[in-house]
Amino acid sequence: FKDVLLSSIDQVNQLQGEAAAAQEDIAAGRTTDVESVVLATQKADTAFRALLAVRNKVQAAYDELKQVRV
Repeated sequence: FKDVLLSSIDQVNQLQGEAAAAQEDIAAGRTTDVESVVLATQKADTAFRALLAVRNKVQAAYDELKQVRV
């Protein structure tokens, strides 16, 4: 589970880096392809939201386990 989670974090980080680079390219005038910038930004946002949802589910499961009396 740890390896999958770390891999997902790396992928999200990579997508966010690509989106930031695309935004810098459009701002600097190195590209005029607005669609690719929007697509990269949306991919990064979707990946981040999915990772955040997983984190929230893990946090909720941990909180529930803390309340279990042994």
